[in-house]
Formats: sequence, C-alpha cells, structure tokens
Amino acid sequence: MGQDYNGAEMEGATAYQVNIRGGVRASTARCYLRPAMRRGNVEVLTRAHVTRLLFEGERVAGVEFRRGGATGAATEAETRTARARAEVILAGGAINSPQLLQLSGIGPAEVLRPLGVEIRREAPAVGRHLQDHLGLYILYRARVPTLNQVLGPWPGRLRVGLQYLLLRSGPLAMSINHAGGFARTRPKLKRPDAQLYFQPLSYTRAPVGSRPLMRPDPFPGFQLGVSPCRPTSRGEIAIRSADPFEPPAIRPNYLATDEDRQAMIDGMRLLWRLADQPSLQAVIDEQISPADGARTDAAILAHARDTAWTVFHPSCSCRMGTDPSQSAVDPRLRVHGVGGLRVVDASVFPCVTSANTNVPTIMVAERAAEMILEDAQ
Repeated sequence: MGQDYNGAEMEGATAYQVNIRGGVRASTARCYLRPAMRRGNVEVLTRAHVTRLLFEGERVAGVEFRRGGATGAATEAETRTARARAEVILAGGAINSPQLLQLSGIGPAEVLRPLGVEIRREAPAVGRHLQDHLGLYILYRARVPTLNQVLGPWPGRLRVGLQYLLLRSGPLAMSINHAGGFARTRPKLKRPDAQLYFQPLSYTRAPVGSRPLMRPDPFPGFQLGVSPCRPTSRGEIAIRSADPFEPPAIRPNYLATDEDRQAMIDGMRLLWRLADQPSLQAVIDEQISPADGARTDAAILAHARDTAWTVFHPSCSCRMGTDPSQSAVDPRLRVHGVGGLRVVDASVFPCVTSANTNVPTIMVAERAAEMILEDAQ
C-alpha cells in the first residue's frame, strides 16, 4: 500500500483514517452546519417533519412540515410551510429523499397510483436502484486479553470512561473498527474488491438497542470482517401509504445476484486465509462463529443470510444521470422535469462507492454548493 489508501493505490492493510477530532466525531453538523449557524443567515428547526413539497405549477415552491408534539400526532403538532426564494434542496438521505418525492407525487406511477397519491411527475427511477454494502464477520476466541476484558468489568468501564471525559482519549475516542484495509479476493483481479475490518472486541451477547462497545462478550474475543466493495444487487424504497409518518418499505435485495453471492464467498475465504497466517494463529484459541467446519459455499451463504449486517451505506435511490427513465436527477442534481428542486445526498450516487460513503457524500454536497451558486447567477 502507498502512503494513503485514499490515493492511487488502496490495496493493503492499515489503521483506519477516521473523522474524529478531539475524541468526538467530526460530523457535518459539527464541521459545517454549526459554523454556518453563527453567520446569522441559517435557521435550524428541530423536531420538524417535512410532509410534502409545495408546487406552483410545475415548479416546487416550498415545503409543508409539522413541528412539535409527538411524531405523527396531527392534533398536537403545528402544520407550517416554508417558502423558497430560489429552490428547495432535499438532503434526507437514500431513504427519506425518495420517500418525500413519492409522497409529493414524484415517483413510479405503479407505486403512487394505488395509494391515491396525485402524480405530479412520473419518475420511474425515484426509489429504485438502492445499493448498500453488506458485511460479514468471523468471531474468534482469543488466547490473549482483548478490549472485552477492558470494557466488560465495571472497573474497566469506569477507567476508560474517565479517560475519555478527562483526556478525550482511549477506546471510547476511537472507531470500533481499529484497523482494516482493501484486498483482492482473487489474484487475477486488477483492483481490490473487498474491504476488511478488524475489531479487537466481540459483542455477540449485546442486548438489542444497547451500544455493543459497552456490552462485550465475557471471554477474550475479536472479529475479522469483510464487505464486498462493488455489489451489483439493487433494491428499492417505496412508500406504503400516503401518510408521511408511515415508514416506507425498504427492500435492499441483498445477495440477489450471482456476482454478489460469489463475492461474499470469496471474501470469507480471504478472511480465513488471513486467519491461517502464523501471526493470527498465535492469538486465536478457536473460531466461534460460524462453526469452524462450515466452510462450504452453501454454509458461507447460510451464515451470511443469518448474520450479515448493513455497513450503513444506503445510496443511489435518486441517482443522477441523463436518462429520466433510469435516473432521478440530472448531473447538476436537479430533479428531472421539476423546477426549483434538487437532491443533495448519497441517494444521487450513480452507483455505491467502493468504500465508505461519508466523505464522498460531503464531496457531493460541496460540489452541489458550487453548482447552486453558479445557477443562481
């Protein structure tokens, strides 16, 4: 690997670069929104749920939203509108942006018409082409202590908690994936096709809804993970009701293609090749999950269907392109056939990026800001 896996060559293993500053995630809210709020020309409304776009002819002129009260409680929440002087920008992400477009009558007719939604613009690609990365872990019991022994007992939790509060350092100031990299699962490939993850802890018994980092297993354990970089499966987002508070149907359609199934099999076999190296064998006591003997293709796919997890990279559900039948927005992120409306989030990716989506989404937003200013002149 070169000096930077985000450079020309990404193949190899390394400690991950992470968006953490001073022990706190350097989120877009922290680094972009909060400084902008100090300028005085940005107003942020919280506990506000946008319910539909407002039209003037063929142009979007604003949004309607409810604010206050319990989510979805129309009797308690106040219905308000916000009018746009120039244009409306949707940044709800790959789930909520297509949902709001469909609720407002912009989407596939076969989705909207049965629900009684007035079709403002038939847009077959809105909500389609959903992509995400799917990950899979192998869990090992270790011969040496791991973070399980630090974060499990109360004295250890107290120690790392104080370390974080006082110094903003220690395990709580780090990503849960301490290391990883990118690799080719087969030598003939020209570029890496798998992203790797290493976690020096395990949390098979973490209660649902709890932070896994603070509920590790009682034994020393660690995990090796993999996610194929370029999935070919496509899913969809579709509203199930004209009610804006009804969650949409999310159909990721993971492992729908032969290519994706083979990529997951190849990724798991790569992890086993790594685990068989002397350096890792020296610290592995036993493989816990999947069962150590389950190494057939069928067993790997069964393990994937039972335990695989989203890497939380949903994208492409309002993808950009020049053909309105295959894309929702044009190359300048304007919704096809609708004036005064852009989408600026990961939903506009033509295809999912080969690794994490956080920084690419920021890059889309920065480029969109330039285009919005250019078009306003």
